[in-house]
Amino acid sequence: MAGIPKNKLHWFIAGFLFLLLVMLSLLSDGYYGGADNISHYLISRYAFRHPHLFLYAWGRPLYTIISAPFAQFGLPWVKLLNVLLGVMTALVTFRIAGLLKIKQPYLVMIFVCFTPLYFMMMPTALTEILFSFVLVLSVFLYLRSNFIASALVISFLPFARTEGFILLPLFLLALVWARQYRAIPFLAAGVIFFSLLGWHYYHDIFWVITQFPYPVNYQHPIYNKAGSIWHFLQSRNETLGLPLEILFLGGIATMVLELFSRDREVRHRVYFLIFLVLGPFLLYLAFHSVLYWKAMGGSLGLERVLAAVMPLTALVALKGYASLENILGKNRYVGGVFMTMIIAIVVVTPFMNNKIPFPLSPEEKTVREAAGWVKTSPFAGRLIFYTDNNVPYYLGTDPWQKNPATSYLFGDAKYLDTIPAGSLLVWDAHFGANESKVPADSLLASRHLQVIRYFRPGQPWFTFGGYFYECYVAVALPHGTAADNFTIRDSLRESMDANNRVATIYRNSFENQGDIPNPACISSSIVHRGKMAYRMDELTEFSPGICQPVSALPQRPDNTGIVVSLYVNMPESNSSQKTMLVISFEHRNKPYSYTAVNLNDLKLRKGKWDRVRLEADIPAFFSPQDLLKVYIWNPAKQLFYMDDVQVDLVREGI
Repeated sequence: MAGIPKNKLHWFIAGFLFLLLVMLSLLSDGYYGGADNISHYLISRYAFRHPHLFLYAWGRPLYTIISAPFAQFGLPWVKLLNVLLGVMTALVTFRIAGLLKIKQPYLVMIFVCFTPLYFMMMPTALTEILFSFVLVLSVFLYLRSNFIASALVISFLPFARTEGFILLPLFLLALVWARQYRAIPFLAAGVIFFSLLGWHYYHDIFWVITQFPYPVNYQHPIYNKAGSIWHFLQSRNETLGLPLEILFLGGIATMVLELFSRDREVRHRVYFLIFLVLGPFLLYLAFHSVLYWKAMGGSLGLERVLAAVMPLTALVALKGYASLENILGKNRYVGGVFMTMIIAIVVVTPFMNNKIPFPLSPEEKTVREAAGWVKTSPFAGRLIFYTDNNVPYYLGTDPWQKNPATSYLFGDAKYLDTIPAGSLLVWDAHFGANESKVPADSLLASRHLQVIRYFRPGQPWFTFGGYFYECYVAVALPHGTAADNFTIRDSLRESMDANNRVATIYRNSFENQGDIPNPACISSSIVHRGKMAYRMDELTEFSPGICQPVSALPQRPDNTGIVVSLYVNMPESNSSQKTMLVISFEHRNKPYSYTAVNLNDLKLRKGKWDRVRLEADIPAFFSPQDLLKVYIWNPAKQLFYMDDVQVDLVREGI
C-alpha cells in the first residue's frame, strides 16, 4: 500500500473488499441465515409481477423496493447487492471516523467487513445489511450537520427492519439536543410515505401498524421459547470475535476517560460517539435480549439480527485501537508492526469461526434434492403444494401466480384432504412440522395422500422443535382410494439404507433358536415378518445385539458410519421412561463414543410395527481390542416387541 496516496487508500480498500466478497459469494453454494434468504428473494423476484409484494410487511418494503431490480437476474445478484451495501457501509463508517477525528480511520473499513457476523451476512439476501447502511448514513449526515437529510434517511429505517422504530426516539433526542427543531417533522417521512403508498391496497391508512408482521401483545404460537437475557452477549465470539471485542471494550474505556477531558472539543466528540454510535448499539442489543428473554415478538434468539448494528461496534473498536496505538508511542516501526498484527488477526478471525465458502445446510441440500427429483420425475408440471420456500425457488415457480396456479404454500393439517387429486405435496420436517402445522404423523396418517419419495440428509440432522429432519413427496389420491403411508415410509427408508450399505455386520430375524438368548422371550403372536419376534418385558433389561472387538469390523472406505435398524411394536409408550437404543464404542469397558435414542421419544404408533433407525460416526479407536456394542437397554422393564434387527456399515454424506 506504500504507493497508494493516503487520500485514495479508502477507495483501494473498498475495491479490494468488494472483489473479495463477490468472489466468496460466487464460490459459496449456500448462504448464512437459512431459508429466509429464499423467502426475501422470492418476494423481490416476483414483486414487479405482483406489486402488492412491495408492501408486504414481513418482506420489509424498503428492502424489497431496492432489491427487486437485482432479483430479476437471480439470487446471486441480490447477494451482490448486499455486498455492495456492506462495502458502502464500511465507506460511510470511514467518513464518520474522520469526522470524529479517530486515528487511522481507514482501518474501520476492515473492522466492519471482517467482523465475523457482518462478514457472513454480506453475501446473503437478508435485510440486516440494508438496515446498517441506512443507520450509519443517517449518523454521517447528522455529523455533517445535514440534519434534515439525516432525519429523512432515518425515517425509512423501520422499513428496512422493523426494529428501526426503537431507534427513532434516540434520533429525536439527538435533534432536540442540537436544537434542530425544523428537522424533527422529517422523522415521520418514512411512515407517512409508506402509509399513503399502501392505503390504496390495504384500504387502511394505518396498515403499517395493523399489518405489523410480529406479535406484540401475545406470544407467537410456534416461536415462543424463552431464552437467557445474556444470550446475545454469550454469543459475542461468533458475532463480534475476540480481537474486536477487546478493542471494543478498550474503546468504551477510552470514551469514559475522555468524558472528563479538559479539552472541550474532545468531550464534544465523545458525546457524539456515545449518543449516535454506542447508544443505538446498546439499545438495539437490549431490545433483542429482552425479546428473547420474554419470548416476545416471535424471537428465536437469532444472532444474525445483530449484524444490523455491527458497524457501530467497529467504530467503537477503532477508538480502542487508536488508544492502544497512543500507548505504544510514536515509533513508526512499532506502530506498523502493531497495525499489521491487528489487521491480520481481525481478517483471519471470520475464517476460523466459519466454514467458508459457505455451504448449503443439510436441510437445504435435502429439499434441493427433493425438488430436483420432482422437476425431472413423471410428476413434473403438476400443481405443487409445499412447506419450504426453497421448493418454488428450485422449481422456478411463482408462488403467487393464479389462473393457473403452479405452486402454493401449504398450511394446517386439517386441510390435507382438500389438496386436489393428482397434485403433489413436498413436506419438510422444519417448516412443515412447525410453521405449516403439519406434523409428520398427520401426513402419514392421511388417507388422501400417498408418499411416493423420501429424502433425508446423509447424516442424522435435528431441526427446529427437535424433529429428525426428513422430506416427503406425496401425491393426492382420488377420493375413495387410500394408502398405508407408514408401511411405504419404512420401505423407502429401508431401500435408502440398502443403497448406502457398505457391509452388514449383524442381522437377527429371531427365526432361528440360536439367535434367541432366552427362549421365554419369543413371541409368535405379534411378529413383523416371519413366524417369530422378540419380546422385551419385566424379565429383560438388555436385548440381543452386538458385542465384538472393533478389529472384527470389515475393511471399509473413508466416510463410513454405522447404522442399526429394527422394527419395534410398542403397546404403550411412556415419555417418563427410558428405553434406549444404543451404539457404543468402549475402551476397557468405558465408552468413548456413545450414541443413543429413547424409543419413547420417537412417537411410535401404539400397537403397530414401526421401523427405528440410529446412526453413529465410527470414531478413531484406542486399540484393536476396543468393543463395539449395539443393544437396547430397558431399565424400566417396559413391554414391547422387536424384530428384524440389522447393523450395517453405510456411506455417509452431507
